[in-house]
Amino acid sequence: MVMPRFSIPSILRSTLLTALASLMPFATASASAQTTGAPAMAPSSADAPDYVPTLTFDVASVRESDLTQSNGVRVGVISPPHSCKFTANNFPAKALLQAAYGFGTPISGGPDWLNERYFTIEAKCDHSVDDQLAKLTDDQARLEKQHMLQALLADRFHLKTHTEVKESSVYAIGIAKGGAKLHEVKTDTDDTSHPTPANAGVDVQAHGGAQGLEFVVHTANMRAIAGMLTSQIETPVVDHTGLLGYYDFTLQFGRPWSANNPDSWPDIFTAIQEQLGLKLESTKAALPTLIIDHMDLPTAN
Repeated sequence: MVMPRFSIPSILRSTLLTALASLMPFATASASAQTTGAPAMAPSSADAPDYVPTLTFDVASVRESDLTQSNGVRVGVISPPHSCKFTANNFPAKALLQAAYGFGTPISGGPDWLNERYFTIEAKCDHSVDDQLAKLTDDQARLEKQHMLQALLADRFHLKTHTEVKESSVYAIGIAKGGAKLHEVKTDTDDTSHPTPANAGVDVQAHGGAQGLEFVVHTANMRAIAGMLTSQIETPVVDHTGLLGYYDFTLQFGRPWSANNPDSWPDIFTAIQEQLGLKLESTKAALPTLIIDHMDLPTAN
């Protein structure tokens, strides 16, 4: 997914996390407090509770992005779950951490440049790794991709972390009065030529403009929706809807750059309720928190 060009301060923060949220759904972190140079919080999933990821990238290029030389910036990520290819353009280090450890995982500590220094990463593996990923379920493949990115950050940024379970502020997503307005995706399970929603993969297109930001989303379950909302609100969103399907929808909401536009779309909380029939309520939850013990600017390629 490649984002449109806008001035750096206006849209970069909003779109870059959405790009990764759509490709890297939540991972439930362990509560281990061990500090190591390797990934300290291996991802796990309720859908693959016994799976242990082991793969790593063979080759990776990490370059710091100079965003001061342009009036605009392209933000993009390519990370097919069943391919070892990973490309991220113009991402701050914190966004890479959130991709590696899950958008439901709060992050604490770290260097002062965590949100200020931007990087472009291109990583790949031997074709044999693609063959291994192709044999995995979607959830197992996503866990492998997260593990691969964790190992890359440990190697090139000298990242050391541990986790602690802390009470954190979260938003619980529920169904608003009047019911959900999501369009559920249904397929003919007898027609083998069409993938089921679970196998089709979520498709997110983000379009920014004078009125704000628009998401056009296909085949997203509530976990993916919670991840997308987390990326915009920058607070973990937990699903309390009980909805188990896959859904298509369009969401249009205002952002800071559209605040003075009389035609701006409503704020995200209002838009979610009016357009999706859902609601967000502030609450507290005990969540594993990623503590950054050490992180350097990346070593040379």
